[in-house]
Amino acid sequence: MDEELDYKNEEMLKIVPKNKKGVCLYSGGKDSGLALSIARESSEIVALINCCDKKHPMFHQHNIDLMELQSESLGIPLIYSEGHWKESTEIENILKELKSKGAEFVVFGDICSKKNANRKIKLCQRVSLTPCMPLWNKTYEWLYSEMKKRKLKCLLSSVRPRIKEYVGKILDDEIYEKFKNAEMNPFGEMGEFHSTLLDLDIFKFPIQYEIKSKYKCEDKFGEKWEIDVNYFK
Repeated sequence: MDEELDYKNEEMLKIVPKNKKGVCLYSGGKDSGLALSIARESSEIVALINCCDKKHPMFHQHNIDLMELQSESLGIPLIYSEGHWKESTEIENILKELKSKGAEFVVFGDICSKKNANRKIKLCQRVSLTPCMPLWNKTYEWLYSEMKKRKLKCLLSSVRPRIKEYVGKILDDEIYEKFKNAEMNPFGEMGEFHSTLLDLDIFKFPIQYEIKSKYKCEDKFGEKWEIDVNYFK
């Protein structure tokens, strides 16, 4: 049986509060970037929160080179929270501190996972902030059209074996159509791929990149293909 969304008004979850201060749980990928762009139309986003493992060998490459560049291009301060948001206690302290400085809501890039959405709703409830998910339950056609409208450019930085030929490619019209026709989730919501945000309508400058290598590795879900990349202005 599917989990039910534990929120008083699902439609209200999608609405960005107007003329308020908010923060964004920010991964550096297309979904959180798209949600952030939508939220910025209505309110001020005062901080980006990136959950990370500072002990992971890839932390310095991905978070310092890329995340700091994205933060600079967005003109929004970046705060690192140690550990995954599902288990982290540090993120609650960060959110409480931001609330004390005037933040009233948290923006998330969730699209369809009720389990993850419920966890984030509960996180917001614990710190008395309003959850905001502007992408929630939107069609993939609508989401992709919003990506194009907002000049969102993203790199396919991690993919599963069935689409390994696309690792290191830009998600464009041709690849999006191929993903749709391949009977897979075209937004990677089932873990088919992860993306890295390179440009957006609210960026001051695009992120440049140079792919050094492509390689096969594994995680708890199995084999995947990733890229070793230099990011720069």
